[in-house]
Amino acid sequence: MSILVPAALAFSAIIPIILLLYFMRPKRQERVIGSTLLWQQAMQDLQASRPWQRLRITPLLLLQLLAAIVIIIVLIRPAIFLSSPISGNTIVILQSSASMQATDVAPTRFDKAKETINDFISALGPDDHLSLITMARTPQVLIANSQDKGQLDNALQHARVTNQDADLEQALSLAGSLAAGQSNTRVLVIGDGHVMNSNQNLDVPFPVQYMSIGTDAANVALMALSARSIQGQLIGFAQVSNYSHEQRSIPVELYTDGKLFGVKTVTLNAGTSGAIEWGPLAAKTSLLHARLISQDAMTSDHEAWSLVGSSIRGRVLLVSKGNMYLETALRLQSNVTLYTIDPDKYAHSTGSYDLTIFDGYLPPREPAGNIFYVNPPEHTYSFGSSNPLTAVTHISAGNDPQNLLSNVDLSSIHTMHASHQLKPALWAQTIINTPETPIILAGENNNRRIAVFGFDLHETDLPLQPSFPILIYNLVNWFLPSPVSGNSQVTPGVPVSIQTWPGADQVSVTGPDQQTVNVGPPFPVTPYARTNAVGIYQVKQQVHGQNLNGLFTVNLFNPVQSQLAPAKAIPVAHSTNVGGDKNTISRQLREIWPWIAAILLLILCAEWWLFSRNYQTQASGQTGGSNTRTSTQRGKSKQRVSRYPLPANVQHRIEQSWSRAQKQSKKIKKRLNIKLKKQTKGERRVNI
Repeated sequence: MSILVPAALAFSAIIPIILLLYFMRPKRQERVIGSTLLWQQAMQDLQASRPWQRLRITPLLLLQLLAAIVIIIVLIRPAIFLSSPISGNTIVILQSSASMQATDVAPTRFDKAKETINDFISALGPDDHLSLITMARTPQVLIANSQDKGQLDNALQHARVTNQDADLEQALSLAGSLAAGQSNTRVLVIGDGHVMNSNQNLDVPFPVQYMSIGTDAANVALMALSARSIQGQLIGFAQVSNYSHEQRSIPVELYTDGKLFGVKTVTLNAGTSGAIEWGPLAAKTSLLHARLISQDAMTSDHEAWSLVGSSIRGRVLLVSKGNMYLETALRLQSNVTLYTIDPDKYAHSTGSYDLTIFDGYLPPREPAGNIFYVNPPEHTYSFGSSNPLTAVTHISAGNDPQNLLSNVDLSSIHTMHASHQLKPALWAQTIINTPETPIILAGENNNRRIAVFGFDLHETDLPLQPSFPILIYNLVNWFLPSPVSGNSQVTPGVPVSIQTWPGADQVSVTGPDQQTVNVGPPFPVTPYARTNAVGIYQVKQQVHGQNLNGLFTVNLFNPVQSQLAPAKAIPVAHSTNVGGDKNTISRQLREIWPWIAAILLLILCAEWWLFSRNYQTQASGQTGGSNTRTSTQRGKSKQRVSRYPLPANVQHRIEQSWSRAQKQSKKIKKRLNIKLKKQTKGERRVNI
């Protein structure tokens, strides 16, 4: 406690002045009365020879003394020091990762951390500066080097919790940029310490403190969801982890294409994981959705989604006199709807296709979509030219920017006698090469993709090798790409580069919140960065006037964020922990006189009420004792007293108790006064 104006203590002289006024005998007016029976108190004052009287302790005196003391306290302006870890130039890193959504600390860990920072802002000293950084996968600066409490509060309100990981290394690097050129800078990390690369110890040139938020709350989480074909049957798989200190039985629901397929219960020991499988699923199943039935402090890891195969199916036309190898490999692709036609009937066919395959056939004109040539006859094409057959010897991989040879073993090809001599255009890439001629080409031109096999599949053992269906799979997915590469599962917060189909005019993405964002044009499309929410994302492409709808999913498969026990320390060299009132510094003086002034106002109100009620009660008593007042006046006085019955009753009881105490203490004096009355007869002049 500190006193800002100690000179104001001189006003304490008002207290003896108040007491002096109560010691002084009141000056009476001379009046003629008929009897002194009702004026005992006045008779006692008459007997006093000095201008002083004995001090009478009354409620009004106590209230006035209390009011005087409070006034003095207000004038001296008392203040207290608030404890806070904020001092000098402080950079606060607020963890906003998925684990901060946990409700083990009400309302959530993230909201509790924001409340703590808000208290720090309130305690900010005149020489203190504060910066705020949110720490998720990509840290962001909310405000830098500010003393304005209003701006700091406003910036803090814009902080949002995410479903992402927390990159402490990037956050500290950003803090280092803010601290450049500043002295006495320190960093305070507020969160549960669940950060990326926690096994790496970071070294920074400024002191770092860690304030832990949260408890060791129990949690279970989905860690994987997928579907696989086993012996011709589609089976769904899910992995569940138990991040609790006791054995738990967790029911898991599986939905296929929006319909409940079944519920299975997995029993897991503390700190272990287990797998569940469902099957057989319908062959045409396209979407899986798993959900845990469990009441935990965190729920964003209780659901997961997974696509079965590709989310976009392309129309593929095979123009061939009969190629069993190629047709069989194409029918194995989940993203292909295959149509076949004889070359003699192709000229009369109508309709548009996403991919047209010409096997040993020269079309009268090339279609608008993607084209795949196999054993093209001698002629000039859009990809270049196909010339007469030539013998080939050694096969080797060429330039493969499209990754068409991924997982393809070229050494398994033992027989390939001849191929057309291919002279590629400048934009065409040689995927497989020989010393004599390229034998596989691929490239993109005028927003259309074209691939060429310069040989006849029947004249080689490639279709008999395990690498052939893999090569066709890579080609089909290059021609008809899924919106997101891989298994179409994305980590929260990771920007997504949408793979567009050739000929796409417009591309948009709609998230689980039903907010649509256009990512193209321009092309190549802008990476889609709003992947924080878990769930299903819809990708819409307009290709040659047709709408193609695809999907990708975002799931929180993150054991670091699902394990809710707060970290005991953060991976920073020489960092210290802040907890409760430890390691705090008294920085800000907070004046408390406004609160004391409010108490003074209440005291003054109580004094006014007591004085007014006492005055009305005395007036009522005098009216009842006088014979000259009329009955109408007595009725009015009673009405005034009964206007506030509850305060009047309390006042009356206090006065009765006080009166009885006075009577007992003055009993001897009263007896002496009675003796004086007997000696006095007739009229007397007294001071009243």
